[in-house]
Amino acid sequence: MLAINHWKRNDTPIAQRPGRFVRDRSPLRDRSMSPATRRRLRAPAAGLFDLATPDPGYLSRVESEIAAFAERAGHRCAPALESSVEFARQLGRACDGGKRLRPVLVEAAYRGFGGTDAEAPVLLGAAFEMLHSALLIHDDVIDRDSVRRGRPNIRSVYRDRLARDGVDSAAAAHAGDAVAIVAGDVLLAGSVRLAARAAARGAHPDLVGECFEDAVVASAAGELEDVLLSCLPTVPAPAPERVLDMESLKTAAYSFDAPLRAGALLAGASPGDAADLGAIGRRFGLAYQIVDDLLGTFGDSTRTGKPSDSDLLEGKVTVVTAFGLARDPDLASVLEGVRDGRLPPATARAALRHAGADRHAYGLAADLVEEGASLAGSLLPAGPLADAVVSIGRRVLDREA
Repeated sequence: MLAINHWKRNDTPIAQRPGRFVRDRSPLRDRSMSPATRRRLRAPAAGLFDLATPDPGYLSRVESEIAAFAERAGHRCAPALESSVEFARQLGRACDGGKRLRPVLVEAAYRGFGGTDAEAPVLLGAAFEMLHSALLIHDDVIDRDSVRRGRPNIRSVYRDRLARDGVDSAAAAHAGDAVAIVAGDVLLAGSVRLAARAAARGAHPDLVGECFEDAVVASAAGELEDVLLSCLPTVPAPAPERVLDMESLKTAAYSFDAPLRAGALLAGASPGDAADLGAIGRRFGLAYQIVDDLLGTFGDSTRTGKPSDSDLLEGKVTVVTAFGLARDPDLASVLEGVRDGRLPPATARAALRHAGADRHAYGLAADLVEEGASLAGSLLPAGPLADAVVSIGRRVLDREA
């Protein structure tokens, strides 16, 4: 079953617990928390998701695997086409950058459960990273965004190039979207192939393959729900728990849950132990997406590398807007005004802050991180795996991009 509320405790969704809408935490750079609490929740000063690993060359080999796939994509067609070579270059560029969080999680789970094969986690880590890139490319088409990681994304590169060559603007935009869809499809197919190669080297090949397939299907289900929610009128507002279900599927499943579960299964962990690790990851992944919602509404686009207005302009339903509408139904007219172009996005940001939506969302993310850490303490043996997973989870709250 895909839509599992992994953040539930005592059958009560965390969004509905007493006090959920009366928190007084400031997001991203909270000054109301005590110094001790900030130290407990925040990450060390090192790179956001940098972790010590028994294999210091692991991430560089993941990068090489992704680059090799992009290179092969440009030369696999006969006859060879100049457009295919350029397309392959753009594929590699679309995969370049990012935090490489998913390969790090694969490696942590694989080594934590005693995996020793040097190649298997590289292939699986590259598979999850290519899946991530494919989903981002498709997401930019859906959201009509033109910037990713601080530079023009693949849809805008082709759109702008065709426009400069004299192609009608509407036709150029359509072609840019078409190229992006093709690019995402190619990366998605490549990711499935890499995951299959990795699974064949592990103790549970079928279970690893099913885990990766579940991640693909869950992200598709979450994206579908996201699109449909954004088409609905602002009144009545969707319940926050419905938005959390959507974000759990769209992001947490493939970004945290599945990489941890698949890495563990690849090493030979039992399905039950892998599921426990995935449940911990789902909480951290949902907190990650909530912080992403905050950054997408209030973040600095020079740091996040993507527009800070697009969610509001597109009328996307996020945890931030769901909490704001739950506190102040009059926000609906403001959000609709921004979506219709009658009001600037800054008006909505101010209204959401006034309603305390930012504080409530950050408080929920902090609670989820604490739940994940608590679960790790009870379900995982003390040692490097528990330390690594909890360290990654706590760093989620410190993101600026």
